[in-house]
Amino acid sequence: MTAKEEDLAAALAREIRAAVLETAAEPAPRTAEPAGDDGQEIRVPLRRAEEYVTPTVPDAARLARAKSLALRALRFLWRDQTSFNALLIEASNGILAALDRNHAAINRIQDLANELARLQKASERRDSAQDSRLAHLETLVTRPPASPTTASAAEVDPLPESVYALFEERFRGSFAEVTDKQTFYLPFLRDLPGPVFDAGCGRGEFLKLLADRGIPARGVESSGHAVRAARAAGLDVREGDAIEALSAEPARSLGAVVAFQVVEHWPAGAAFRFLAAARRALAPGGVLIVETVNTDSLAAMNAFYLDPTHVRPVPSEGLRFLCEAAGFRELSVEFLSPLPASERLAESSENDARLNALLFGPQDYAVIGRVPRE
Repeated sequence: MTAKEEDLAAALAREIRAAVLETAAEPAPRTAEPAGDDGQEIRVPLRRAEEYVTPTVPDAARLARAKSLALRALRFLWRDQTSFNALLIEASNGILAALDRNHAAINRIQDLANELARLQKASERRDSAQDSRLAHLETLVTRPPASPTTASAAEVDPLPESVYALFEERFRGSFAEVTDKQTFYLPFLRDLPGPVFDAGCGRGEFLKLLADRGIPARGVESSGHAVRAARAAGLDVREGDAIEALSAEPARSLGAVVAFQVVEHWPAGAAFRFLAAARRALAPGGVLIVETVNTDSLAAMNAFYLDPTHVRPVPSEGLRFLCEAAGFRELSVEFLSPLPASERLAESSENDARLNALLFGPQDYAVIGRVPRE
């Protein structure tokens, strides 16, 4: 070998050694961690390692062709190491991906925890507001009734009881008719947490329905004539004011409070006092049923003004609102007592149906609600 060839071989060997040394594992310079990427200090060395798994010679390097041939010829010397390095990098990337997933899961759990804390605080605020409102309602139901000097003219000079008894006898309907209508409410009074209180029970039609089914119940009625008739039928009925009697019931002692065709006889303030008293007296899970005239039906409103003791009509949405304000939940409005087909318009179009609903709709409705269970 000539001296020139020896020099060339020595130079080539130095270049190969330098290329191999570049592939050796070196501690990568530590870079600043960008905000928001916790794995950056791992990603940078991995990217650098991937560049050296298989050493290459840049095309612009000195003696690039000869170096590339030498590297390929000598690759078998480090192929096991290269395979190991590639597998190690792949495993590291898998670990990094798992860490990313764990980090995302931790962030999601933290978000859920924050949302749960927010909802808990909101619930505590609602509970506090509800407790305050219920405390206010309890002061309302224990407030003494208004003195005669501030009572309305209707309260000071009521219609004689004997006259109103004759009116009810003519227009209320028979005992059997009223009983048949009120059968609708029996499914709402299953598994009650206490007895039923019937406010303004009249002749006791609903109390008789309950007694026949073994459901304990008692009623309060202001008409002495009706009370005597109910007692004669063996029913537990007391004469008096329904709101005062309900306010005297122990708290959480009743399973249901019902009032059929009663709230329209009271001013709005008295109706709310009654609802507040019912809310206090009912046990958790107890039921409220309040039936009155359907103000959305013109035919029903004609019947409303027929009764001389009616004070004000009560629209369904207004009564529902008062029940909600008194603390009742799961509220629904049930319309009943439809007029027979002979008293309604024959329907041949959608407009006919709308006109029927406006003029000849159901005569009554009831708001039904519950005391929340604990």
